[in-house]
Amino acid sequence: MVVFAESYVLKLDLPYSEYWLPLAIGMGVGLCAISVGKLVFGRRNQIHQKPPQNFNHDPFTQGSASEQRKSFRRQGNPTNVFIAPPEKKDKPAQGLVLDRSMGGICLHVSEEYKAGAQLAVLPVNAPEMTPWVDIEVRTCRELPDGYELGCQFVKTPNWSILLMFG
Repeated sequence: MVVFAESYVLKLDLPYSEYWLPLAIGMGVGLCAISVGKLVFGRRNQIHQKPPQNFNHDPFTQGSASEQRKSFRRQGNPTNVFIAPPEKKDKPAQGLVLDRSMGGICLHVSEEYKAGAQLAVLPVNAPEMTPWVDIEVRTCRELPDGYELGCQFVKTPNWSILLMFG
């Protein structure tokens, strides 16, 4: 290295330049590479930023600008569930899960429940040892063939139990 420095026309008499000069050059090249990368790959995200209009929009996977929920709702195949007040689980009614999220479920039932009512639900196809999940009715809307209940979990169940709701 000393031979190269002596044969070079421009000689730098800076202290410790053999250590910090290559480091400074490397950092400069690295910053240039990052800047060019952001310039090239950043435009690709801007082009595809607005999703096309889709009537089967699923906010669980695609998100929604107007969604105010903490977790996104997702629809799926309707799942049959038993519905009962927490103290009368021996004679449950049946309903369907229309959509679900980490915070609650939307049920289609045949009878009306008032907002604030405490209920318990259990998937029809659940194993015997599966616990009932406590929910609170937040909204009840009348439909031509029954009622739609917007329910919130009192305590979010385990992921394995959530998967049973569809």
